[in-house]
Amino acid sequence: MRYQEITIKELASFVKSNVYLNSKNIPITQQRALSQIKNPRASKEDVALIIAIDKQNEIVGFIGALPEKIPAKPKLKIAWNSCWWIDRKNGQKAAIPLFLKFLKAYDQNVLFRDLTPKTEEILMRFNKFEKIKKLKGFRYFLFLNSKEIITKRNRIFIIFSPILQVTDKITNTFLFYKNKKHLTKKSDLKAVKINAIDKEAANFIKEHQKKELFKRGEKELNWILKNPWILKKTLKKDVQFYYFSDTSRKFKNDIYKLYNLENNLIAVLFFNNNDGLVKIPFIYFNADYLEEIKNFIFTYLLQEKANSLLIFNPLLNKALQDSNHPFWYIKPLNKDFVVSKKLKPLLPKEYDFQDGEGDFVFA
Repeated sequence: MRYQEITIKELASFVKSNVYLNSKNIPITQQRALSQIKNPRASKEDVALIIAIDKQNEIVGFIGALPEKIPAKPKLKIAWNSCWWIDRKNGQKAAIPLFLKFLKAYDQNVLFRDLTPKTEEILMRFNKFEKIKKLKGFRYFLFLNSKEIITKRNRIFIIFSPILQVTDKITNTFLFYKNKKHLTKKSDLKAVKINAIDKEAANFIKEHQKKELFKRGEKELNWILKNPWILKKTLKKDVQFYYFSDTSRKFKNDIYKLYNLENNLIAVLFFNNNDGLVKIPFIYFNADYLEEIKNFIFTYLLQEKANSLLIFNPLLNKALQDSNHPFWYIKPLNKDFVVSKKLKPLLPKEYDFQDGEGDFVFA
C-alpha cells in the first residue's frame, strides 16, 4: 500500500493522471477539484486529498480536506474534513493511516461535522477530539415526495413509481389548498435576486456577522455560489464510481436581498435547492422583520416547488413553528461539530456558526 498527498496546486494535474483516469473508484470529481482550486481560503501548498493505492495501482481509500481560515487568526492553517472513504474489500488497512496523515498535514488543527456514528466512534477513541457545538435544527415537510424517498431507499420499489406518483399528486393538491393562505401570503418586503454578492450585500453581511467564527465575505460566498460540487444529472452512465454526492436532477443556489418599504436592506438570504430540499446555509437579517422574512421564504418554497426545508437558525426556527405553520411534519435534527483538542484552545470563548459551515453548503 502506498499513499499520496495531493495539494491544491496539484489537483488539476491529478484528475488528468493515469491513476485517476484508470481507477474504478475516484476520490474527487472534476467539479470538486476545480472548486477546491478556486477556494479563496486555501493556499497552493495546502493538502486537499490523501489517497491510498494498492499493488494493482487501484485507489482503495481516500480522505479529503477543505482548507479554512479564521479571520481573527489568519496565519493559522486549519481544515474541515470533507470526505473519508475506504474500499471495504481491499482498503481496510488504509483507514487509520489515511486519518493520521490528514491530522499530520494540518498539525491536528482540523474540524469535523455531520459525523456518521462509525466516524465519531473512531475520533473519540483517539482521545484527541471533542464536541464543541451542537446545531439544533428541523426539517420541515411541506409536500409529499414518497416516490423519490421510497425508490431511493430500495430500487425494487421502482415498479410502484406510477402509483406513488399519483398518490403524491393527489395528496399534495390537498396539502396545497389546505395551506394556501399561509403559502400565498404576500410579504411586504421587496425581493431582489442577485447573481453575486455585491458591495451592499457584503457590507450588510459584515454588520450582522460580528459573533461568527468564520465570517465569510464577498470572495468566499461568491466562490461557493459559482463553484458548486453538485451538477445536474445526465443520462450518461458513469464508468467510475464516486461515493459521495456529485449529481442531482435539480441543484441550484439563489441569493436574495430583501428591502423594507423605506427601501432599506433588511436581509440577505443564500438559498440552496437540491431536488426539492431547500436549505438556507447563510442568512443575515434584521430580526424586527422576521415575520415578513418568513413569508418570503414560503413564497420561495412555492416558487421552487420545494418539498421540504432544512433550517438550523434558532430565531428562524422559532418563527417557522408558530401555530399557523403549513407543514404536515416537522423532524428535529441535531448536527455536532467536532474539533481537535489542539485547535479548541485557539478558538474564542463565544462564537456563532452558520448552517453552511464546512462542506455542508456544497451538499
